[in-house]
Amino acid sequence: MAQKYAPYGLWESPITADAIAQDSVALTAIFVDPVTKDIYYIEQRASESGRCVVMSNKTQKEVFGKDFNARTRVHEYGGGAAIAYNGTVYSSNFMDFRIYAAKDGNIKPITPEDPNKLYRYADFCVHPVHTDLLVTILEDHTNDTPHTVRNSLCVVNSSAATVTSLVSTEDAEIEFYAAPTFSPSGDKLAWQFWKHPDMPWEGGQIYVADVHYNSSTHTLSLSNTKLVAGEANNLSACYPLWASNDKLLFTSDESKFANLWEYTQACTKPVLSSVVQQDFCMPSWTLDNYSFALLDENGTKAICVAWRAGRSVLYVVDIATGSYVEIKDESFDFVVVNNVCRLSDYTFVFTGLQSNAPGAAMLCTLTGPSFVPNFQVLRSTASASAAPFPEGIISLPTPLEFKVAGDKTVYAVYYAPNNPAYAGSSIPGEKPPCVLSVHGGPTGLETQHLNWLKQYFTSRGYAWLDVNYSGSSGYGRAYVERLQGNWGITDVSDCIGAIQSPQISSLIDTKRTAIRGGSAGGFTTLAAISLDSSAASKVKFFASATNSYGVSNMELFAEDTHKFELMYIIKLLGGTREEIPKVWHDRSPVYFSTNIKTPLLVLQGNDDAIVPPAQSWTIIDGIIKSKGRVEAHFFDGEQHGWRTSGTLKKAIEFEREWYEKSMVRPAVAT
Repeated sequence: MAQKYAPYGLWESPITADAIAQDSVALTAIFVDPVTKDIYYIEQRASESGRCVVMSNKTQKEVFGKDFNARTRVHEYGGGAAIAYNGTVYSSNFMDFRIYAAKDGNIKPITPEDPNKLYRYADFCVHPVHTDLLVTILEDHTNDTPHTVRNSLCVVNSSAATVTSLVSTEDAEIEFYAAPTFSPSGDKLAWQFWKHPDMPWEGGQIYVADVHYNSSTHTLSLSNTKLVAGEANNLSACYPLWASNDKLLFTSDESKFANLWEYTQACTKPVLSSVVQQDFCMPSWTLDNYSFALLDENGTKAICVAWRAGRSVLYVVDIATGSYVEIKDESFDFVVVNNVCRLSDYTFVFTGLQSNAPGAAMLCTLTGPSFVPNFQVLRSTASASAAPFPEGIISLPTPLEFKVAGDKTVYAVYYAPNNPAYAGSSIPGEKPPCVLSVHGGPTGLETQHLNWLKQYFTSRGYAWLDVNYSGSSGYGRAYVERLQGNWGITDVSDCIGAIQSPQISSLIDTKRTAIRGGSAGGFTTLAAISLDSSAASKVKFFASATNSYGVSNMELFAEDTHKFELMYIIKLLGGTREEIPKVWHDRSPVYFSTNIKTPLLVLQGNDDAIVPPAQSWTIIDGIIKSKGRVEAHFFDGEQHGWRTSGTLKKAIEFEREWYEKSMVRPAVAT
């Protein structure tokens, strides 16, 4: 079939918003019953209003009922919603926030009734001897303001459906807990702890305590609590996991890279014989997303995920010698590996994402002295009902590096326009318009996995550029800390620098570049088109913009966001609002809405507790008053991000139509 020509941005594509949204499924977790060795995973289904479903790999059926939503809002971002032990699956239910236990088809609640949804639970571990006792995070919303929510560790008696406190302090309103884990004998408990103003990846600490069982009350208590890692300032220890009764593994960024460490009664030390300048974990925005697991019962070897050049790398680490071997397989090129979990000796499971194929729940067995991998797909996220897209339509990622002021390296990923039905533009010499996407966090990373939204645009003749600006994860702590005190400045200049770099400016029409982002990426988008500190205020650099649930007012954000991120911006801005009031004002786009000459699309969930709707309304009002060009859509029932197929479809189409109206069709007409 002969290829066609049409203006960039106006190519016809079989990748429709309907096709993306109707059967959108994300694998949010995979876990293993350590006794029965049964495998389970959690699917988030857009067609069911974003419901999270616990699936059994053995039966390929749901473990809980059709009205069950295996999700939690602990720390608002959730994670750690379910585990399995000895044939029983435990899960938090988003419908009523209680924990339920399912075994042999019988389902029962194991926490007290909570009609006002005051108590949230996540990140469970089962005592290996007294198996009806679970330790979990308890988030208490009795006094439900960001400043008064209380976090602690508690014991759930699944037989009696009772909850008792285990670890809590008078400072519970500024404290956080994660990753409780019992030693194999159940005699010790380890967990992660941090408190405001730190985030877990900034000041995470690991504690270990002796566990005591009280037979008369059938509950647990702790003694001899020790801080074993993360005691220094500007140091974070995360993800505790027992290798044996006497050895605890975790990650620590003491070397400025999050490498694998160990704690024994004798000392705390790095596992690796020398520092590997790669991060062996990502920031714990969600709970229970481990990047390493044991490979043998004796805890002598571990499978570890590290991040190199913005993508996952698998290593087998010999814990005794500190050596490591990379695991490769040309048939499965995973750019993102999450939720690593041991199944049996030298066999593990994980969720994997590739650049050219849908994500999947995976099983891998390593054989021989060189650890040859054998990968098996357990569950694919590929749609079972939609027709396959044409071969060759996927635009593959091209990782790029470029220099910014001070000769500092910044990272980006470029996707070229690509559609096998088109040979190029019908306009001589035309370069493609570009969508520059800014990830959230801002301590996040835009990875190189297949994302159908990006393909939706590249298959229509757009270029797509992801900028992993200074502050992004996966490149070491020093790269993250570049953004401290500079949020709204360095991220903006990195994005503009990316477009101006020779590697990218030669490929795209720099005068037809849209900037877009959600959450913290939405703030960077607003900052780039408004703030006096950005180059964009002096020159209208971007032709169009999309802000999805982005921060516009720093003072308002510090008052009404959720507890987890309540003090996050103190370091990002360089101090409290009392210390540096002018900075807080000057980094709030709402005060500079008269600068906004770039056409702006605003998308917002009405139930967002992280960046509440007021953040969007204030910037919209300012633009309207200054007679700027703005279009806004608010979605009922949506929180921080889109979960339902109806919203996904609308958001995709609104964004495409906005770029066509603001920078594609006008340029074609002239």
